[in-house]
Amino acid sequence: MHRTLPLLALLLLISCQSTQNGQALIASSTAPIVFSLESERYTAADFAQRLERDLGEAIVSLIAQGQTTAQIEQLANDANIRNQIFEQMIQDALLARYARQHGIGVDPALIDAQIFASSAIDPESRLLISSAARLQATQNQLSFEVIARQTRAPMARTRHILVADQATADQLLAELAAGADFATLARQRSLDTPSIAAGGELGWQPLGDYLPEYDQVAATAPLNSPVAVITEIGVHVLEVLERDENRPFSSFAQLRESVNAQQYFEQSFTPWYEELRLEAERSGVLQLAQNFDPNSVPLPFPEDAP
Repeated sequence: MHRTLPLLALLLLISCQSTQNGQALIASSTAPIVFSLESERYTAADFAQRLERDLGEAIVSLIAQGQTTAQIEQLANDANIRNQIFEQMIQDALLARYARQHGIGVDPALIDAQIFASSAIDPESRLLISSAARLQATQNQLSFEVIARQTRAPMARTRHILVADQATADQLLAELAAGADFATLARQRSLDTPSIAAGGELGWQPLGDYLPEYDQVAATAPLNSPVAVITEIGVHVLEVLERDENRPFSSFAQLRESVNAQQYFEQSFTPWYEELRLEAERSGVLQLAQNFDPNSVPLPFPEDAP
């Protein structure tokens, strides 16, 4: 069975990619094809380019720290890094295809904003940003969006009013029981400044991401029945509005910030992706070169590397 990259490894690979200097995958007519996806063909030259994109800066950094090419080669072999990057290359292609099929897109303005924000670039030079950089950033964001939609977790949608003591919480509970509006009370009396504008709403959050006492109640309390919960930051008048045992993440940022991100990723996205890939191979949409060994492609060492 083909394994997806662990989420943390995926994040590390993506974070070290330079959107300013990104290279598009440009198939060479002379390099051997290593896999094809429908009409798209990816060659050994494409894979070498991907190694440069994902590992080039890291290799330069290791050499600057005194590592030799032999030591870096050993590290790469021990971590099976070439095979992992090859698998990631296939995964990116399959997720991009899935995004196209399901109408998943990205906002070009947001892509440009991300490129410019992450690049020390003079405003007059912005037009010189290569289309390849935008393509790479777009591919990354499409993959992130599909990963978020196919990673699921038990979640609760809650709202709360944070107060300093139990007496104040009891007073609020009494007012709510008498018909007071929760959102209005939250705006008037909650100490949780970020949620005041939303009437105390915290939105959908994975269970496990709240403070422990809050989390336990969020997982078990009857819906639409405010209760008082004491945590390390005060007393919460907490109301659970909805619960969903298998809800997709709203964004990759939400997934990345979740305490149990790796667990949710492995439990839901990984089997979904394995089935997606298996079906692509079974149907002939994805075809792998039988004799290609990713370890046969040299690491992208600088010419003057020791």
